[in-house]
Amino acid sequence: MLISFGARVIIAVRSYLYVVLASASFFLSYYSRLAWSVLSTYSSLHPTPYDDGVMFSLFFAAYVAVQVPSGMVSDAIGPKAVLVAALLGLAGSSALSGLAGSMPVEYVGSALMGFSAGWIYPTTVKLISGSFEGGGLAKAMGYYSLAWPLSIILLGIGLPAAAEDLGWRWGYYLIGIASAAVAAAVLALVRDVKDRAGAPPDLRVLARRDVALLSAGGFLFYFSYWAFAFYAYQYLRSTGVSGVLAGEIYSMTAVAGIASTVFTGYLIARVGLWRAFLLSIPPYGATLLGFALLRAPAWLALVALAMGFFRFMMTPSNSTLASVLGGPDRSGSVTGAANLFWQLSGVVAGAVAPLIFVPLGYGWLWALTSAAAFASLIPYAMLRGYMSRAGGRGASEPAVRAFALDPAGAAREGVPSPKV
Repeated sequence: MLISFGARVIIAVRSYLYVVLASASFFLSYYSRLAWSVLSTYSSLHPTPYDDGVMFSLFFAAYVAVQVPSGMVSDAIGPKAVLVAALLGLAGSSALSGLAGSMPVEYVGSALMGFSAGWIYPTTVKLISGSFEGGGLAKAMGYYSLAWPLSIILLGIGLPAAAEDLGWRWGYYLIGIASAAVAAAVLALVRDVKDRAGAPPDLRVLARRDVALLSAGGFLFYFSYWAFAFYAYQYLRSTGVSGVLAGEIYSMTAVAGIASTVFTGYLIARVGLWRAFLLSIPPYGATLLGFALLRAPAWLALVALAMGFFRFMMTPSNSTLASVLGGPDRSGSVTGAANLFWQLSGVVAGAVAPLIFVPLGYGWLWALTSAAAFASLIPYAMLRGYMSRAGGRGASEPAVRAFALDPAGAAREGVPSPKV
């Protein structure tokens, strides 16, 4: 009994160590995506706005292109090797961007960074879903999702300081060093799973109805998010506030996310995944309308704070739902397929938004994004039957899945394999 209890403690500690490593990896993938938005203003290469657009487009295109294969490969061979390779690729491409002596080389570096970073999200969701189930999975996803708002906040605080004190190239070098360090930690600390026959790639995942609904719901929600993220700062400046104040109001959307990501994991475990969607999407849609109706900076700041809180509730919710739909064998494939469409929503939002606010004004854009957020509830509602697996009332007692990626290891530790 004592040995069994000790083994369970070791397993729980190791599982949450995986959450830390997964979150650090996800942090670097998002931080690297946004890095050029800061470093371009310090670059000695004097990039033009056209150069900036090419840099963002190349990163984004390469990132999106690998979503489906990243999920399928992580299912087939396990997440460890894929995550180490992705982080080492991010380290190398970041170093290339730091060493670049011309914009064409920066283009190559940005594309390679996007290619490397694109493998991380499906792979890390796979890693976590293999270690947790039920309400424990939701809580783990909450802690994991801290990476997104933290990356936005630390980007604005740390990267300008690094560029000013060390030089703009060191912004990329530091990303490379951090990526290599996390890769080494994953290599040393994540249990080797090569002895387990993985799930071979199966393109039929792309045709599953539940995956299509998850993709559609996320596309609509993230369309509303990206349209706001791309043009909120310009809108705030158009109201007459200073650039500094506009930046402070904008940053409040990320600050609130630090609390809401962790809170949502516990909320899902307590009340269930569907109720978590109901408690996040309608209030988020309402805050978008608030931006259309309010003009006073103080009110806009409060709305931005609330908006960020409800928006970042969706990151652990979507990650948990993808894990539930895929199960321990197909969570990578489902996450990659869905994230392909979630990320493509940013392309559509960037192109469609100007067609709305240029002739009609920002109020109509915020009304459209609000409508898209509310509409996302329809496909999510059609997935309610699957959501009870994530915990909450009526669900099974949450438990850590003992090294689900390595059943033999769990048996050696004296812990019975849990039921999925």
